[in-house]
Amino acid sequence: MNKCKIVILLILLFFVSACENYNSRENYNIEYIKPMYLPDESKLIFHGMIKSQLISNLSFQTEGKITYLPFSKGDFVKKGQVLARLDNTLYKIQKDEQKANLENAVIQYNKSKNYFKRMDILHKEGGISDNDWEQAYFEYKTNEQQIKIQKEKLNYFNKELSYNEIVAPYDGYIASKVAEVGSYAKIGDVILVINGTNKTQAEIMVDSSYVNDLKINDQVSVIYNNSKFQGHISHISNTSINSGGYLVKINLDSVYPNLKDGMSVDVELNSLKSGILYLPLSAVDSEGEEKYVYKILQTKDNAAQVVKTKVETGEIINEKIQIINGVGENDLVVSKNLNTLRGKNKIKL
Repeated sequence: MNKCKIVILLILLFFVSACENYNSRENYNIEYIKPMYLPDESKLIFHGMIKSQLISNLSFQTEGKITYLPFSKGDFVKKGQVLARLDNTLYKIQKDEQKANLENAVIQYNKSKNYFKRMDILHKEGGISDNDWEQAYFEYKTNEQQIKIQKEKLNYFNKELSYNEIVAPYDGYIASKVAEVGSYAKIGDVILVINGTNKTQAEIMVDSSYVNDLKINDQVSVIYNNSKFQGHISHISNTSINSGGYLVKINLDSVYPNLKDGMSVDVELNSLKSGILYLPLSAVDSEGEEKYVYKILQTKDNAAQVVKTKVETGEIINEKIQIINGVGENDLVVSKNLNTLRGKNKIKL
């Protein structure tokens, strides 16, 4: 009789245990997913500003009354273009006179040269004296020297005239116009400020969640007015600036006249379009300031276990949270019914 009671008791314990295991598995009823990459429609965009690397204050090298200054702030100018001019009437008259003097010197030189050639032939044949030959040679060389003198004088007036003009040193935009036509300019007075377009940068601030994923020469897209301009990262600051993030500078790959100093732009960091793992918010649990997920691991005997794993997280985008550390792209993570797993570090399924 005692043996029968023992057998019955064991059978009851078996069914109770089975029911508990069954209920336990039913209660978990978990779902799982793999971490996802940041999708294309969620590209990381940072707001920034265009900064010209070429800024010049332009002034005259002489003084006088401004007679030509047709440009306004924001106008695009080409390298070598005359931007402003002083009253140069006197220098133009002197230059024209000097140009005439040079032309006359060339005429006299050609005459004396041809005359000397004839005298040289006659002298070799004994037809003229040494004195006549020397006189012809002297006039020929004197007129030759006169051409050099007149050219130097003409260069002098050309140089003086250049001092009366301001010429664009490179392609760019007028950033500031200080003077007007009719005003008197002294030597060194700033007349115009020009920003160059052939060395243009965009500057953005990037927070610590992403800065370690960036590298010098990474390709980026600068977006302005729905147009994209290509560039690459040229500088990443080593320290955070006033807790606002890390300064990243982008060099534009080509000359884009439409991008002016001070313009607000968006910068798309191409290197961050992929490689950043995200999980839905429902897959991440919290204990104080620490974050956890529940990974599903396969054991040696092909049994599955749920293991509580600490993770480092980043920003939240569209109900998804960035996973910086703790989960790999091939991991399986519980995504539903986390409440049934709380308080447990490891669970067999």
